[in-house]
Amino acid sequence: MAAISLTHFVDFVKSAGAPKLTVVKNTKQQLAKEYNPATDFYKALRDGILAMHKTGLPKSTLDSILEGLADKKKKTGYPPLVSGYKKFLGKKNATWFNPPRDEWSHGGLTVNINPEVGLKIDGCLNVIKLYFKAEALSKLRVDVVTQLMSLVLSKPKTPVKFSVLDVRNAKLFTSNGTDKGLIALLQGEAASFASILNALPG
Repeated sequence: MAAISLTHFVDFVKSAGAPKLTVVKNTKQQLAKEYNPATDFYKALRDGILAMHKTGLPKSTLDSILEGLADKKKKTGYPPLVSGYKKFLGKKNATWFNPPRDEWSHGGLTVNINPEVGLKIDGCLNVIKLYFKAEALSKLRVDVVTQLMSLVLSKPKTPVKFSVLDVRNAKLFTSNGTDKGLIALLQGEAASFASILNALPG
């Protein structure tokens, strides 16, 4: 079975009862399709952020992402995100590094752990997962994402901060370390997800 997205797994963990089944069904449908950039609403913004960092250009470069947008939803949805990301950067001396990526597997389920951004800020390595949605960023989502990043991507003798950035509100939420209780919960959720997925027809 192909690895599922971290977003789908978090949505499953956050849900209770029948909505869990809906998440698994949606995941199964997505796994059956090839990735289509045209349906990735935040792709242009994500690519623009990464390109700016990788080339060492100033944050004002992000304004160019807004030029020539044809999609009406992007015209209204992108500006507050660009503004939020620029606010997050502020006057920080941030330099790019390629963030680590890997997979987490348990109970027959594999989840992609794929933070988008790696920034060295004031001498500290920061591995960051970007959150673009207008829906309020919940503590549970932050905890699940940062815990899995810490669990899978940490390396001995290499201090790294694992965080989720609420781009719209320019707020960075950082892991406070490993929570063994939460990891045990996620292991159970992974086994449950795999069981439902394997039981679905088709």
